[in-house]
Amino acid sequence: MGTEENRGTTSIRVGFWNTWLLRPRFWVDGPRLPGGDNFFAPDVDDRAPLVAEAVRGQFDVIALSEVFERSERWAVQASWPRATAAAGPVRRGMGRTGSGLLTLADPGVDVVHTARIAYRAKGDPRDSDFFSSKGALLTRIRVHADLPELDLVSTHLLAGGDFFPLPGADDVDRHHDLRMRQVDELVAFVEEERRPSNPLLLVGDMNVPAFDPKAAEPTAQYDDLAVRLERIGLVDLWAAKGIGSGHSCSFTTAADLPPDPDEPDRVLDDPDSGTDAPGERIDYLWLAQPLDEKVTVDAAPPHRWAFPGRTPRGGPAGSLSDHLALSTVLTYR
Repeated sequence: MGTEENRGTTSIRVGFWNTWLLRPRFWVDGPRLPGGDNFFAPDVDDRAPLVAEAVRGQFDVIALSEVFERSERWAVQASWPRATAAAGPVRRGMGRTGSGLLTLADPGVDVVHTARIAYRAKGDPRDSDFFSSKGALLTRIRVHADLPELDLVSTHLLAGGDFFPLPGADDVDRHHDLRMRQVDELVAFVEEERRPSNPLLLVGDMNVPAFDPKAAEPTAQYDDLAVRLERIGLVDLWAAKGIGSGHSCSFTTAADLPPDPDEPDRVLDDPDSGTDAPGERIDYLWLAQPLDEKVTVDAAPPHRWAFPGRTPRGGPAGSLSDHLALSTVLTYR
């Protein structure tokens, strides 16, 4: 069924993964923009079906990001037969890609409702993300007939810059202000769409570092994000229960991602690793309890997944993407 039941509890395995399937087209199903592997992501055609093969069986529900084009969405979905798929805001016409958001649910899990929003705050042509339809996707999951559903919300906030080297393109403060404007829209969307009796799990690539060693105040951006999300009761699961740094991207060598001996696709979490460990933490799982408190949802300590050993590879450290997947197990009590 995709969920596990015993002694009056029901559990569901949930994940998030930025897949780095970035190969934009001039228009839907049209020719691809020039640049190939050198400017965009490598081996997209070969990696797209491997994404679904990697997560199928590991998770009951997974929210993906950077599955930008319809061709990549179809390739991912084809490799998880009969899974229920929900996409975030999609591209329309020329000049802009979709949101890249795609949530897949195992056939044993019921998707009972979806909602989506495209953010009004999206930067300007100095930002490569200006040309994508940044937004959020809510997928409501029924885990048991007698229990509240799970409201799973995924997003991918603006990174900023990385396109035309114009004045202000790399302005960190400008990028952060735009991201926080998107977060304000996200919070308003959740407040409108969330069912109060349901637990809420917000997942995504926030492009907000939990710790920025280059900043005068290394946690200032994270603190700004956390304050906004606390408004709707969200708790950062890695900060609350994670083991070690929880860094999820910007790795350079396979030594940065030692495999877990119990599950080679998973990364071994070192409790002694800190903010100076390789990589950075910008991917998140945030949990809020049901507002009516009729049930409690416990989250297992989150894990990171690299899915190494595939050919081709995506990330420079040998993982299937340039980001790690994150997962937790939610248990209703």
